[in-house]
Amino acid sequence: MKLKLKIYILAFITLVLCISLTGCLSSTESIESSSEESSQQPQSETEESVAESSNTESETEDSTTETSSSESETENLENQSSSSESDLENPDSEEPDCYFAVLNPNNNVISSPYTGDASVPEELAGLYYSSDFPGGNPKNDGTGNIWLVLKPVKKYRVYDIKIEGQYSSVECVGGDLYCIYGVESDLTVTTSTKSMSIAQREIFSDYGYGISDDGKITVTWEENPEDPIRYVEVSYNDGTGSRVEYIDASLGKAELFSMTEDKIYSVSLRAVGYNNVGQMVVIKACYMEEPRSVAFPRVEITTENYIWPQCDFVQSPDGCWGAGITNAFYEQCIVTLYNENNEVVYSSSAENGQDEEFLGAKLKIRGNTSATYSSNQRYPYKLKLDKKYDLLEPLIGRPDDSEAYADKDWVLLNYGADGYRICGDAIADAVETEWSPDYCYVSLYLNGEYRGLYVLSEAVEEGSGESDEKWRVNVDSDGYVFECDAYWWNEDLYFSTPMTENTPMYFTFKYPDSDQITQDSFEYAYLRNYMIEFEQALQKDDDSYLDYIDLDSFVKWLLVSDYLCINDGGGCNIFLYKKDSTSDTKITMGPNWDFDSYMGNVEALATIRIYWNGAPFYYPYLIKKESFQQRYKELFAETYGLLNDSVNEAFSQIDEEAYMTLLKYENARFGTSVKSLSTRKQEFLAWLDEHLEWMETQFK
Repeated sequence: MKLKLKIYILAFITLVLCISLTGCLSSTESIESSSEESSQQPQSETEESVAESSNTESETEDSTTETSSSESETENLENQSSSSESDLENPDSEEPDCYFAVLNPNNNVISSPYTGDASVPEELAGLYYSSDFPGGNPKNDGTGNIWLVLKPVKKYRVYDIKIEGQYSSVECVGGDLYCIYGVESDLTVTTSTKSMSIAQREIFSDYGYGISDDGKITVTWEENPEDPIRYVEVSYNDGTGSRVEYIDASLGKAELFSMTEDKIYSVSLRAVGYNNVGQMVVIKACYMEEPRSVAFPRVEITTENYIWPQCDFVQSPDGCWGAGITNAFYEQCIVTLYNENNEVVYSSSAENGQDEEFLGAKLKIRGNTSATYSSNQRYPYKLKLDKKYDLLEPLIGRPDDSEAYADKDWVLLNYGADGYRICGDAIADAVETEWSPDYCYVSLYLNGEYRGLYVLSEAVEEGSGESDEKWRVNVDSDGYVFECDAYWWNEDLYFSTPMTENTPMYFTFKYPDSDQITQDSFEYAYLRNYMIEFEQALQKDDDSYLDYIDLDSFVKWLLVSDYLCINDGGGCNIFLYKKDSTSDTKITMGPNWDFDSYMGNVEALATIRIYWNGAPFYYPYLIKKESFQQRYKELFAETYGLLNDSVNEAFSQIDEEAYMTLLKYENARFGTSVKSLSTRKQEFLAWLDEHLEWMETQFK
């Protein structure tokens, strides 16, 4: 038997050597990828390694053209002949005749035999043989097939396959698996690759992450069935260095590493398909104490059936400003308020039975641009209670226990990681505006999920209470609260005047509500006619305009905006009100509200003083009036020396240590700012000192 086997091996070696010397009938067939090249995305820091191997203008082909030499084939056959004697001596099996492919990959392809669930015969390890199916019995009658796994190295794709020898056809049968059909001779296969472009494709159908109790981070993903993933590139950075891992996409999950407490990690997932580098998502993560354990005021809201409030986003019509929301519907909810000692100080469901526990409050998304451009779906919200209650009293205290502070309407604003509300309200308090909304910085949980630092604030609306005991905007039942509004186009009821007709801003109603009045109503006609009469007086060369407006309120509103150098000529929540519908009252300006564009140029004033992009408001006319200028200079002299103390006092009301603990968690979760309150205060006061020094040269 051994003699017979040696004869077979010698004959086989002789045959291969003859083929190498004389050549064999060859046939060449190429497979071009049918995937269309996608345009390359802008690079981020985590994409640098991709950019190094992927030219943004064109792909470079890396091809190996060498074919197998008789020396390499002889080496393969010598390896083949070194199989175990026990297998070869088995009288029930003889060494089969088979065809195999000598694969010459370039440096960008990792190749291996594909055998399904079967094992590769030891004498054929590293070779590719002909059979009906992967792992099947080798055949040499021209009906067998050779299966090849051609797995390009990271960020490359198979671009071309050249085959020398006799066969019928070749195709990619899925993923990295290729099949050569109808093999009739020994084959030499040469592959070439191209670097993949960074594609603008969403290859993930879903993804997410979680953190275990021991700080181990786990990422998960699901494939888009129409665009399979070959592997997932996972990279992370803890601020001191980065690491990259490549995970088999079929696993659908990767347990990455155990995090160090209080360190912030940036984790990115990039899906890599068979032709394109696709979608990348970036996740912030931090392993630290539960935010509920931080001694800080907290609002927890749970909606009925855990339905998150939704809305639709709309763009402004031609000639108008901004972006807005629509179809923002209320969701019934339970509101629970905790003080800094983690004690429940209010629950909207306290007086309701179990079947009615969600009827005590409701929540919806509010705002326009602030909602449209909210990141991480951290929307601003409007909260409406079923019964009036003062949510701020147990958190900040009140000068007295008056029921005037109790109200149904409250807002949760999504800028708790910033300090401009503190600065803005402090300046308004120093100037002694008639009313500015009270507020408290809180942490917010919605449906059990931490949503970050928010500002719980009073809303601008008709005040609660009775008569002159009213808090918020003190108007009577026949009074008005209205707004010069950049988003009028998204409201049901609005009006223009001769001075606003061809501008991007009209007037809208806050009280009475638009569902209480119509264009045919007395209220609508009265307010519109009053504003038209005021505009006519304003354009006269006298002080008749003072018959229509409260001078001090208009001066104070502008002075606050000038102190802060508000860089928002329109859309900055320009509220006005009139106490009643009689000739005994005038239009009052305020309150100051929108401070996010503060700290403009040191040697400049608020942009609402000019017609900024066609903004229609009245200050360009008012500042030309000598009576207005005189009162402005008086108020400036009375108040500019009070600003620093007011700002320091406002910042001192917030527990900075607890705030910074929450801010660290928020930055890890949502990628927000990590500036401390002290830093924000120091930056603002330094800017304010320079700004006031310049203002003195203008007005003192």
